[in-house]
Formats: sequence, C-alpha cells, structure tokens
Amino acid sequence: MISIEKATTKESKDFVELFLISAPFFYLLFGQKTKAMLNNLFTTEGNLFSFEHVFFSKIEENISGMIISYDWKSKNKENLRTGYLMLKNLGIIFVKIIPLLLKLNQAVGKVRKREFYISNIAVYEAYRSSGIGKKLISKAEEEARKLKSLKVVLDVEKENTIAIKFYKKLGYKIISESTLELSRQRKLSFFRMEKVL
Repeated sequence: MISIEKATTKESKDFVELFLISAPFFYLLFGQKTKAMLNNLFTTEGNLFSFEHVFFSKIEENISGMIISYDWKSKNKENLRTGYLMLKNLGIIFVKIIPLLLKLNQAVGKVRKREFYISNIAVYEAYRSSGIGKKLISKAEEEARKLKSLKVVLDVEKENTIAIKFYKKLGYKIISESTLELSRQRKLSFFRMEKVL
C-alpha cells in the first residue's frame, strides 16, 4: 500500500537522489557541490527546498517518490533566503552563476497570487507506473485547496514527453513556454502547465 507522508530531516539522502532525478540539470549548474548543497537546503527550515515543503511516498516504509510544493506566500517569503543559503553553500561558484540563476528564476518557478506551485516530483524507477506520481500530485492539490489556492502550476522540461502526457491526463494544460540558455551548446526549454482547482 502507498502512503504519503510529510518529510522529516532524516530523509535527506532520498531527497537528494529524487531531486536529481527530477532536475538533473542542477549538476550542470552547481557541479560537485550539488549534493551537499541540496542536503543542507533540505535540512534547513525556511527555504524553498526545505523538508517543510516535501512529501514522500512510501511503500512498506520504503521511500518510493517525493514532491516539493508550496504556495505563493512561501515563494515570496523564502525566495531570497533560498538564494542566501545557496550562496553560503556554494561560495564563489554561486557568484559566477548568478546571471544564469536569475535567468532560470525568470524561466521557471514563477508563482502568482493564489497559485500553488509544484517545484519537483520524482519516483524511483523501480516504483514507476504504480500510481505513485498520481498520489503525490493529488496530495499537492489537497494542500493547495487547504490554502485556498485557485490553481496549481508547474514547469516541465519540454523534452519530458512522458511527464507532459502524465500531467495532461491529470487535467493540467500547457499555458506557455520558456527557454533558458545554459551555454552555447545547451538550452533548456520548459512548458508552464496549470490546473484550475
């Protein structure tokens, strides 16, 4: 049986692994310090990657997937602190990529008033196609309703056709597209999707 449970700081190893499944481009941005930074963000309160915003799916006490989600108030309140904590963790690397991070922030992660944002979702490969993703999304939508959000929004890489199809099946619609140039050789393109509650 699948259960959905609020994260605790003890689950940072699974958080980091699942986060990087959901956003492998983080390695391109942050290099060798990526895992340590994510671990520190997860275990620190008051930032957008904190355990406070994470739910894990479990099957017989084994973590099978996770979702990070939050409302517009949390985004506004914690965005700067998240940047500060990243700077603290990464040092000079962070300073070098500030222009890229500002572009990334413009391309993805926008959360308007009364919106609820799904930042990341991932399921370990061994557990895929068993309804876990649907349960995680359902939990995020439940949280959104509790907070009186009008819609749930998310960003998905344009190349991730399996995820796009999955979101569409759950009632999400593509509303816009954005592109981020990481380097001359590497671009990331995203669809913004939403579901009105």
